[in-house]
Amino acid sequence: MEQHWWQQTNIYQVYLRSFYDSNQDGIGDIQGVIQKLDYLKGLGIGVIWISPHYASPMDDNGYDVSDFYQVSPDYGTIDDFKELLDKAHSMGIKVITDLILNHTSDEHQWFVAASNPFHPEHHKYHDYYIWQPPKNDEQGQKMRPTRWMGWFGSPAWTYNEATNEYYLHIFSKKMPDLNWRNASMRQEMKEMIRYWIQLGVDGFRVDASNHLEKNWEFPDDFPGYHHFSSLPKHHEYLKELGSDIFVPMDLLTIGESGGASKEEALQYAGYGSNEFNMLIQFGHCWADVDDSNSVLMGKWAQGKLRLSSIKESFQNWYEMLENVGWNVIYWHNHDQPRIVSHYGNDSTYWFESASMLAVALYLMPGTAICYQGEEIGMTNVDYQELSMFKDVEVFTEYQNMLAKGLSHEHIMTIIRARCRDNARSPMQWSEAAYGGFSKVSPWMPSNGNYLTINVKNQLNQPTSILSLYQHLLNQRLSNENITHGKITFLDVSSQKDFSYLNTGTTEEYLVLCNFTSSKIMKSLNGLNLANYSLIYNNYFTLQNLENEQELLPYESQVWKRVISQ
Repeated sequence: MEQHWWQQTNIYQVYLRSFYDSNQDGIGDIQGVIQKLDYLKGLGIGVIWISPHYASPMDDNGYDVSDFYQVSPDYGTIDDFKELLDKAHSMGIKVITDLILNHTSDEHQWFVAASNPFHPEHHKYHDYYIWQPPKNDEQGQKMRPTRWMGWFGSPAWTYNEATNEYYLHIFSKKMPDLNWRNASMRQEMKEMIRYWIQLGVDGFRVDASNHLEKNWEFPDDFPGYHHFSSLPKHHEYLKELGSDIFVPMDLLTIGESGGASKEEALQYAGYGSNEFNMLIQFGHCWADVDDSNSVLMGKWAQGKLRLSSIKESFQNWYEMLENVGWNVIYWHNHDQPRIVSHYGNDSTYWFESASMLAVALYLMPGTAICYQGEEIGMTNVDYQELSMFKDVEVFTEYQNMLAKGLSHEHIMTIIRARCRDNARSPMQWSEAAYGGFSKVSPWMPSNGNYLTINVKNQLNQPTSILSLYQHLLNQRLSNENITHGKITFLDVSSQKDFSYLNTGTTEEYLVLCNFTSSKIMKSLNGLNLANYSLIYNNYFTLQNLENEQELLPYESQVWKRVISQ
């Protein structure tokens, strides 16, 4: 097995806008991250992943970049960013940033020129983006080139009158897709990447990395996702970046893909692939989607949780990459609901389910990513008014659901359960106003439960969610038995428990987790139960290990034994 520095570390994703406001303007900023470096170090974090910090109109909170070389004034200056790098590095913490390759903002100078035929650089930049002429209906009215739908619930084409063309955008209409077949554009992107590396960035999480290639025949399918997702040619672009930049400079690079075969997984993250070191995949993220729902699509169609699907995904990725690549483990990110609300019980069993979910994840092998606020059990938002939400996707989907006949009340319930704003509400630092995130009204409302769920309440409390995260993540920094172990799930098909063995070189961990709000009995028949010691139980009671083990609602038990040499 190859050994690399990024295998024995923990990554913490910082959603910059909502992390900590240092200058009291209601917006999180780079200086806010600097002020919390000691907190992150104590949590056991070795790498900070910073969400987009670039200049942006903020249509999609910074993923719509208007200037790749500038820091958004919302977040500070380039000197602030250099200070973050210097201070983090002095504490042994590396910094990676989001790298947005699929698109720019429509306010980027490239697109301004590309969309205006009278611009002096129009001919240079027009081909940096993807254009198609209109189709005409029977009445001669202009129609979109295809019926493709973007990921935010709106058509993927927008008309540009100045050139009498439609441009492709698989996200917001203010985020036109780049044409990765254009060699000049690729060269400019590589120059930009080198700029940030020379500044001191230690790597990148590459956003939407599997969307770089499109089907240039533009078939008229609906919704057409497979025409701009995971097409084979996108690997050529990723290998070019890896061979020219990422690998020679020993950067940490993390890609993302919705799904992959073993062959594709190794293309992305296999040793020597020259693409990524790790791949964020989403097989476990929406294991409660009801595909039979005839009204709602995708994540909005919430159904019964299929726990077996979560286990199958983790098992599948471990087996695909075992000894030939490196795995990453995480529960959620800035695009998904809070994990304790999504897969746990954030009311009756908040502590039990939040702690169980931590144990279930962070004793698995691989490199771990913790999303901000997860370590204190932050929950989905409690917003009662549509105006309280900020995500562009929310307002598009609200109109879509209204058009399908859903009531306002029903739609609000769906949005509160599934929208991306759940993960983006301000970090809850204390019981002070706005959760201690800021002294003024934040850019988006604080969740009302900050009075009880916050860092200050949990810090130095030995039985808190935060203390559990500190223990688990710090263990992962030094214990290769966990990070480099071999995982064996116990009864993947069970819809009630998430249990496994993680077998390392000198230690073995037996992890038993009840994923339900009822007491269950977990059969351990067939396992050798000798010499295990209980090292954690989120009910804080003494236990014996039996062939039929009782697990209370959302109970987690961790048993360890030394392996004879």
